[in-house]
Amino acid sequence: MFKKLKNKKGFTLIEIIVVIVILAVLMAVAVPSVMSYMNEGKNAKFQTVGRAVLINAQTEYAKAVADGETTTAKATAESKVVAKHDYNGATVTNVTITLTNDAKSDAAEKDVTNVTCKITVDGNTKDVTIDTNKKVTVK
Repeated sequence: MFKKLKNKKGFTLIEIIVVIVILAVLMAVAVPSVMSYMNEGKNAKFQTVGRAVLINAQTEYAKAVADGETTTAKATAESKVVAKHDYNGATVTNVTITLTNDAKSDAAEKDVTNVTCKITVDGNTKDVTIDTNKKVTVK
């Protein structure tokens, strides 16, 4: 009977513990990097919508100025950007357009330099700022 037990092959408790420790160390390294990639992916959605908002704001402001709305062009553009519902499932609210801050009083000579808004994507809402270089800041 003792001969049969000596011939059995298997892992010792120490070997199993070493394998578990190695797996735990690998998980401790891998999980944070995977989570950061997931956050970058979520922010990419906000950045894409933010760039679309900037282009739409510039277009709507130019249209309003071309239509002769020299004093209300900014407000008209802001309301039309919010009213547009084609942002790939995202909702845009609280749009604020910043124009060039030089001494030019004519609306046709001003440009959109910055757009700040709240964007809701997949139930998550974040404050987003987009400048004319299409740099998007997600808060």
